[in-house]
Amino acid sequence: MLKIVTLGPAGTFSELATHKFIKQQSESCNICFLPSIKSVLHEIGLSSDIGILPIENFSEGFIAVVLDELAALDLSIIDEILLPIKFSFVANSASINEIEQLFVQFVAKGQCVDFISGLDNANIQLTESNIESLHECLAGNAKVGAIVPSGSFNSEQFALTIDSVNDYENNQTRFLVLSRNNNHPISNDANKTSIIVLDDDDHPGLLGEVLQSFSARQINLSSIISRPTRKSFGKYHFFIELEGSQNDPLVASALQEISQRNKVKVLGAYKKATLQS
Repeated sequence: MLKIVTLGPAGTFSELATHKFIKQQSESCNICFLPSIKSVLHEIGLSSDIGILPIENFSEGFIAVVLDELAALDLSIIDEILLPIKFSFVANSASINEIEQLFVQFVAKGQCVDFISGLDNANIQLTESNIESLHECLAGNAKVGAIVPSGSFNSEQFALTIDSVNDYENNQTRFLVLSRNNNHPISNDANKTSIIVLDDDDHPGLLGEVLQSFSARQINLSSIISRPTRKSFGKYHFFIELEGSQNDPLVASALQEISQRNKVKVLGAYKKATLQS
């Protein structure tokens, strides 16, 4: 049985992503929920075989804590999942003007900025998961509200519900499927690779050299994100996602060239996700 760990409690978007992954598996799976992203990452390869976590939102970009932990831990990306994301507002008062406390997950907050900015009197309380926000609202008084996943609640439990409070109608979040075993063979349909260029030999033109190795071979980069090493100011790791896999001679050649100058951590090659997959 495949043991999967993800962000809990049950009912989160992480659980939906996990079930989407499970539908593609030939063996039975067991899901374990943990309360925080860090706790999930640190259990991969210990109490679980794989972990599934959000990495990037359509409007908010990458989740910093996941990037930082990927630089520090020995984890590999074996797959990715794309989910449409919709949020609703629920409250224990029929009047939105009476809301004094709003519970919202720390990533979801950035996806519902326009709606939240209209709650002038609300004190924002950040949570680790969207379902935690829902539970806090259910346990709260008449002046409490929450931003929660659409479809995660019974509207009869609340005096007020408002659908589609996310800023963008086509809001999406990308999830990574992670393993501590880096011996997974690269599948023939892998068309995307994630790497980290670690800052162990900083020098002028470092990023330019990396980019040149890819551009000279006409390899398209889908994202470049820098994160501080937390060792000193001005030191950064570069997270890069590119089209192709190490099975492609040009990609392999570029990675070899970059590795001669810098320490490169290949996080994995996998099939690019689509909403239909």
